[in-house]
Amino acid sequence: MSRQRSKRNKSKSIYIWHRYAGLFAALFVIFLSVTGIALNHTDTLELKKQHISSSILLNRYNIQAPSSITHFEDGRRSVTQAGDFLFINNQYITSLDSSIVGVALLADFLIVATSNKLLVIDASNQLVETLREIDQVPNRLSRIGSYDKNVYFQANNQLFNIDDEFTIKKTDLIQPIDWSTSSPLSKQDETTIIQRYKSNIISFETVMLDIHSGRFFGAYGALFFDFVGIILLFLATTGIIIWLKQRPQKNER
Repeated sequence: MSRQRSKRNKSKSIYIWHRYAGLFAALFVIFLSVTGIALNHTDTLELKKQHISSSILLNRYNIQAPSSITHFEDGRRSVTQAGDFLFINNQYITSLDSSIVGVALLADFLIVATSNKLLVIDASNQLVETLREIDQVPNRLSRIGSYDKNVYFQANNQLFNIDDEFTIKKTDLIQPIDWSTSSPLSKQDETTIIQRYKSNIISFETVMLDIHSGRFFGAYGALFFDFVGIILLFLATTGIIIWLKQRPQKNER
């Protein structure tokens, strides 16, 4: 009796461990399946365009405040460059590869000048055009300003004019130009911009890829996946044992 009871207890223990290990593995497999399916449809789900704003996750990725913040006003809108990002009225517009030198109004458009391009922003704060060297925009823009509803900018000690059709020409204007100058941000606006900056760095696609591959867990990622592999081996082994024990026994002759 005691031997049979011992066998039953061992079989029951194996079954219980198998059940809980199976529950853990099932949750892990479900998670991998969901993230895998999402990553297969990243363009449809627009995972690259969606970014995380959770301070916990941002701290996990060690996202720091921008190294520099430059701010300009055009009378109606607040234009800020934080790191490599351009914000208008605290709304993210685009990324930049050069520094802002000023802003100016041209008809219904806002012209944002960087050291190597001109960005044309419409009244709804949408980037409608980027003028580069191919559009006759010279390199080394140093400043931009306006005079009598016209926009002028300076580059390589030469003065240029841009008209409402975005045609750029050299000019010899001698009238005083109201050059755009930077202004400091309030502490509250600076805090808001820093948070918006951090919230536009890590996309949902990056987070899902890192979790799916184990990189999210850093140095422990490989150990975690090793642990999951051991659990799956345990499930396979105990599953075979349980199946063997529950097989119908052949009647002895």
